[in-house]
Amino acid sequence: MSDRSETLRRWFPTPFVAIVVLLVVLIVLTPNLLSSASPSAGSLPTEAELIVDHASGDTVTHLYVRGIGLVRYTSIAVVVVGNFSWTSPPSSSNLSFGKPTKWTDVLAASTATASNPFAVNVTAVYVDASGTTVDFVGTFAFDLAGGVLSEIVYVPSTGGVTTTPENQLPLAIVLETVAPGGSS
Repeated sequence: MSDRSETLRRWFPTPFVAIVVLLVVLIVLTPNLLSSASPSAGSLPTEAELIVDHASGDTVTHLYVRGIGLVRYTSIAVVVVGNFSWTSPPSSSNLSFGKPTKWTDVLAASTATASNPFAVNVTAVYVDASGTTVDFVGTFAFDLAGGVLSEIVYVPSTGGVTTTPENQLPLAIVLETVAPGGSS
């Protein structure tokens, strides 16, 4: 080996050169890898979630529906029903949902309820740039008693009652992804 290549190798070790080359390639390609177009239907940024929040001492519970990423939904429909019997676990047969409040072409939707217990039925519809549609759905019942929020999930069915202390709210629940117009 020549003295020249030995000197270069001493000052520029092969692992170091490989890392630098990899970083340069990533820096050059990253703008092309990150698309500014709307995300595809069903991808992580389009996933919708229901957020339940009740501040200590407040008389209402606030409900928010939004995407995990910054996406615009074609529509978000929310129905809140109260005044039903809370038994453990509450039966979905106790629930009678009426006409939903519907928001169109929105990033998020919010509503509030003073009912306790209360149930929520949510549908968020997302359409991507190619016209592919996906629905995000969920049906839940909640009861706030003794500083604890009890929750039962009907759609997607998880079974049983889970609890969250009021001081650990807000509670974020990812909605189920279904085919357009579908339910589980």
